[in-house]
Amino acid sequence: MQTDQGKHPQVGAVIGIGDKVIGRGRRGTGIEGDDNHAELNAIDHVFDKMKLPEATLYTTLEPCTRDVRTEGLKSCTELILQHNIRKVFVGVLDPNQGVTGKGLWRLQDKGVEVALFPHYLAEKIRVLNADFIRSQETLGATIISPQNGDTLKTYETEGKYTIRFKCHNPPGINNYLLIFHVGLCYPQPSLFRQVVDGAWETNAYFGASGEHMLYLVTANDLGRILVEHRFSQDLKRHN
Repeated sequence: MQTDQGKHPQVGAVIGIGDKVIGRGRRGTGIEGDDNHAELNAIDHVFDKMKLPEATLYTTLEPCTRDVRTEGLKSCTELILQHNIRKVFVGVLDPNQGVTGKGLWRLQDKGVEVALFPHYLAEKIRVLNADFIRSQETLGATIISPQNGDTLKTYETEGKYTIRFKCHNPPGINNYLLIFHVGLCYPQPSLFRQVVDGAWETNAYFGASGEHMLYLVTANDLGRILVEHRFSQDLKRHN
């Protein structure tokens, strides 16, 4: 049972040879000491690791990739490759935008045979993880620095300040930091840097003193066009 279904999915993994189960695991609750992924727990449960190359792994959620893990070699796809597991069945694709399809592609690219669960089983997994899937459809970001009401001495840094935030999903090309000042909106370049798991930062540029409002947003196609147009106009004015 998960303590926070909106943040952590319910995932199970089983490793078998023929009709014999040799390992099983589940996704941790996310609390300290219980945050391992299902595939890792299943592999750890296997007594004789030498049997893994002849085994099949069944997991209800697409294995994560090193792109979304601080310790990339401990991601589920890399663990599968390290233990030379040659066949994997996947329930549903991970709705996390940083993983979707990449786990399957990574395994297939390295010669692992990947197949999907039947549709009726995939639907059951989706129902169990409805909260998690819904949470992954947004960036789910919270700005942690600066905090509301902070005074930023940007006159000492030529107007630049590093904004740090936490989010459910890695920011993508359709995510922007917007700065509002005296009724005007100033989109910032989407140059996000990962600090630790779930925490990112980007540089913001303030051109005036006074109160500013910061927003992290996800833009649709039209929004992206408008933001990129604003960037191009600003570039022309400065050249």
